[in-house]
Amino acid sequence: MRTLIIYYSRTGTTATIASALANRLDADKREIGCDRYTGGLLRYLQAGYDSVRGNLPEIEMAEFAAEQYDLVLIGTPVWTSHPALPVRALLARKPDLPARVAVFLTHGGHSPPQTCIDELAAMLPVPVEASLTFSSAQVSAGKFTDDIDGFASELESRTGQ
Repeated sequence: MRTLIIYYSRTGTTATIASALANRLDADKREIGCDRYTGGLLRYLQAGYDSVRGNLPEIEMAEFAAEQYDLVLIGTPVWTSHPALPVRALLARKPDLPARVAVFLTHGGHSPPQTCIDELAAMLPVPVEASLTFSSAQVSAGKFTDDIDGFASELESRTGQ
């Protein structure tokens, strides 16, 4: 199963999960770059403001050929109950994705993750096959390995591997 992980991470929390999933699934990774929100408190506040208003930022990401992959995982932090704006900006471009897409989220516990999952599902051209959420505290404590193994096993079992 050829797998690609596409993710955005402002603080490194989502990147931690993306790396763990990539190691477990032997997947390629592509990080969405977005300078607009890099930095301290003011950039954090800007991210929240833009998220509520739906202001999509400029993003940067290495090209990928979707036809080379059987599965794409999309990873995002939850911002004010929504997927992070750089992920929304990517999906607004209508990238060519394979028939199998799964999502993973990181959150601080302030917003319900299911709202974000539902919004991602509405933005994708195919149904979300599976989803997984992690709290920031869970990631900081390093308590995510079992969940990643279970998620990866679920995805692999759907391909007969």
